[in-house]
Amino acid sequence: MLKNIKNNLKDQQINPSFIKGVLKNQGIITLLKKAYGYSKRSIYLLLPLKLKVALAKKISKFESNDVHDVVHYSFNVLAGLIRPVQITEEFEKFLTIFQEQKPNVVLEIGTDKGGSLFAMCKLAHQDATIISVDLPEGLGDGYPKWKEQVYEMFTRPDQQLLLLRGDSHSEKMLTQVKEVLKDEKIDFAFIDGDHTYEGVKKDFEMYSPLVRSGGVIAFHDIAINEAPTGVPKFWQEVKNNYEHIEFIQDDKQVGYGIGCLYV
Repeated sequence: MLKNIKNNLKDQQINPSFIKGVLKNQGIITLLKKAYGYSKRSIYLLLPLKLKVALAKKISKFESNDVHDVVHYSFNVLAGLIRPVQITEEFEKFLTIFQEQKPNVVLEIGTDKGGSLFAMCKLAHQDATIISVDLPEGLGDGYPKWKEQVYEMFTRPDQQLLLLRGDSHSEKMLTQVKEVLKDEKIDFAFIDGDHTYEGVKKDFEMYSPLVRSGGVIAFHDIAINEAPTGVPKFWQEVKNNYEHIEFIQDDKQVGYGIGCLYV
């Protein structure tokens, strides 16, 4: 039981940094709501695997291409089990850009809880290919193996979802992505993996050549808090080389923020 509780905390990223960020960005009321949601998710996560997957099948029945509906559902389904790690207002604006692109080939680096993956599946082209790259369970914030069965429920009937597990910085992973693409180019890439400066820079350098001219590369956690490091530092360096747009709800917020480059 103690091991399950520990795994639940890790799965939901409940830590002092998370609590501090919610308090600063969204206030005590939101933190209390999240605590209530956590208690419900904990009960769900303690269920036997077959029962968890059976309850998750409701996800496959969701049908909407309305951005607001998709966002609301992604934050609330199964007590927020697949919730996006996003600020709602930023996420809606980002998904509006995503939907406008009508992407047929999508790459996400860093899937974590699957909330953004769910939303992109619902708003991508009806026969899109969606590629998710994330670390195996036990490395970083890699999601547990059982969640693959849930993520596979995200797609619309004619879409193809590939859940690739490995280090996005490895040549092996780059080769896997290229093999999936064949002669196609990526329409929309969302980089939300390694948040160190070197890590996000390497993801950009390795995968940006695979994005078509006129496509979009988006980054999560661009908001500067104190001295710019990691993603914010790289974003400040690269954004003025491209037409770009950024969504930051509050210039004093800790973390979050989404930036899009038109390449």
